[in-house]
Amino acid sequence: MGTGVVSSSRIHDAFTKPRLPTWGLVEMLVTELGGRTPGADAAVEVKRFHALWDAAAEAVSFPQSTDEPGLAHEVAPAVPQTVTVTHVPAAGSPVLQSLLLADIERFSRRDDVEQAYMRRMLFGLLDRVAEVAGVHPAARRQADRGDGAIELIDATLPMANLLRAVLAVVSAELRTLNRLASDSVQLRPRLVLATGNVSVDEHDGWTGVALNDACRLLDAEAVRAALRGGTDTYALCVSDAVYQTTVRHDHPGISVAEFHEIAVPTKNGMLRAWLYQPLPA
Repeated sequence: MGTGVVSSSRIHDAFTKPRLPTWGLVEMLVTELGGRTPGADAAVEVKRFHALWDAAAEAVSFPQSTDEPGLAHEVAPAVPQTVTVTHVPAAGSPVLQSLLLADIERFSRRDDVEQAYMRRMLFGLLDRVAEVAGVHPAARRQADRGDGAIELIDATLPMANLLRAVLAVVSAELRTLNRLASDSVQLRPRLVLATGNVSVDEHDGWTGVALNDACRLLDAEAVRAALRGGTDTYALCVSDAVYQTTVRHDHPGISVAEFHEIAVPTKNGMLRAWLYQPLPA
């Protein structure tokens, strides 16, 4: 797969451990193999495997009964079962969701090869955050934004778990990725973590005030400036709702002293949010 893209041990684990591999990893493998197979169309193969992966994720979420002892155990995911999906809302019904948004800095300045590589790195990073947080595959929806992504995560997963995973994973993973990558593909994302009601219609369109506000935070100049002037390789902004429900309570692994209030101007008025600025070690 290339140095720094994905390790051989991660590929080995995907084929040997009794759990469903993340879609980001499967997509990278299918894209790579499809491009190397004569007569194959990588895009068609990705679409075909995505349908298979969706079916597998549903089977993991709702396993069928079997007369073969141990079979259900073999397909069970290894991540903690912290999310129980018990109800699928009608299309268009607002549902409380956690939102994780990501955007790659200066994406449009890269050429096609560099953009494709950086997208793989970003989606692999988001997969790793979900894995560490214990997000069940069926409780996670992802929208591709080209230069980034938006994720809806079932709000039954504690926000503290998701935020802790972001803080624990992103900086460490970026150090590893960027140490092995050339200067032209150094990954420096902006991230936003928010929560609120989001509706998903029959066309898989997403709407909601919380989603609109989260997108405004992702594009805010204050967040862009924090990445440009910060000492870390990413910038993280959390919505006021995330701060009030989670950050201010100073949970283990989440230091309230490292979050600083900002005001983001929008056409609907000022939007209150909080920037993560880690204290010096």
